[in-house]
Amino acid sequence: MGDEEKLTVSLKGGLNLRELRESATRTGSYGVLFEVEEEEAPCDEELEYEYHKHDVYNHLLHVEEEEEEEDDECTLFEKLARKMEDICPSQDKGILKQVLRPGSGPTVTEGSLCRMHFNIYTEHGDEPFDSTRLRNKIAKLCQGRGEMIEGLDVGLATMRKGEVARFLIKPDYALGKMGAPPRIPENATLLAEVELLSFVEQADIDDYFEMTEEQKRNVSWADLKKVYHSITNNAKELFEDNKIRQAFPKYKKAATVLEDRHLRDQDEEADWRGLLLKTYLNLSVCAVKLAHAGRAIYYCKKCYEMDKKPNAKVLYLHGKALRMQCDFDRARDYLVRAQKLKPRSSDINSELEKLESDVLKYRMTETSMYRKMLSQPVGTTQEEEEKENRRVEAAKNKSEACSEEFRKTVSEKLREFSADRDLTEFPIPSYNLSHGEIYCIIEVAESLGLDAKVRGTGNSSQLRVMKRPRSST
Repeated sequence: MGDEEKLTVSLKGGLNLRELRESATRTGSYGVLFEVEEEEAPCDEELEYEYHKHDVYNHLLHVEEEEEEEDDECTLFEKLARKMEDICPSQDKGILKQVLRPGSGPTVTEGSLCRMHFNIYTEHGDEPFDSTRLRNKIAKLCQGRGEMIEGLDVGLATMRKGEVARFLIKPDYALGKMGAPPRIPENATLLAEVELLSFVEQADIDDYFEMTEEQKRNVSWADLKKVYHSITNNAKELFEDNKIRQAFPKYKKAATVLEDRHLRDQDEEADWRGLLLKTYLNLSVCAVKLAHAGRAIYYCKKCYEMDKKPNAKVLYLHGKALRMQCDFDRARDYLVRAQKLKPRSSDINSELEKLESDVLKYRMTETSMYRKMLSQPVGTTQEEEEKENRRVEAAKNKSEACSEEFRKTVSEKLREFSADRDLTEFPIPSYNLSHGEIYCIIEVAESLGLDAKVRGTGNSSQLRVMKRPRSST
């Protein structure tokens, strides 16, 4: 069979298997020839895959051969088929299924984004030709969107969360007569073992966000909750995988869905408040984990708007965020209130211990770095103020405005602050610092990629050193 009989496809991105198969049928092609541009082709070392049988036995769902029966000349796949049921829509036994471990909940709906592990075999292959387990990477594919062979699409629609199943797929529902030589022979029947980890009803989400504002207002509360749960289920999975930065915008999107809702009665409002409170709480947790103290405090305040009753978790998160901003007195207030509600909470008690440790560190830093602040501040007359203004101008023009020892101490402390992921602000009482010392701190801060600004006046003035926001990718 020559190349001229094959359908030629440029391999630059993902493939839609359904469209590929239809193109081959439409053009009368027998086989597919994939082309890769030379400059994009990986070197041989990148294509090498070292196969270990040890990995198979420990990580794969095994294809266990049936015991041999006398005069039984059936193939392995034919023996497996005896224990399977026909799930093919045309009932032609083109797709057979056997449940190895039952799942729970509803079956996968069309268009759902599925997270799964699978191993796919040809009948006479010694190893799976495709395996997420050997790659150690979960597959994420949409059911019913042509992103996988038809047999798997049909099979997934019968599965439930947590289910493990085996599918025997005939060529007409796999890769057809052409196959994908040399790894998949022509006219090959495939065996797929699939573990469905979870799924999200992606179709509901897509449909909702394609609606006009008028159409969104007419969506029933029950249907809106489906969209909400689809988004939050996806966010929860990302959070549990420790992908906090990806989970945060998902929760934010879920909150937007609820915030735009026009409520119709008291029952709907009560349900709405409960869901929105939960979402704001999740956003606060994500913000704290991302060291975004300001955002955490914002969503804690949103929680108070949803529920006026004291909530230990919200108070705890608010106190934790304030500690990150070095607002120690207010942080203690919120944490103590949380502790009164849940005195045995290890998280709250641990946070209070961290707070007292931070207060001690801050006082030591303040003492060693700013000895001059220990003197009693005095009021200023107009004459003294003019004298101080002249000192400001002098400090700007003199490199010896502060001692080398002071500059060295400032540099050490600000480097420690910059490296501490839990802290976003470093406030420094500045009312009794000389202008030269203030300019020294600002200069060192800017050299470390930090922002420094003087806020307040008189005895309450502070020099706040802040980390710059991380640029989003």
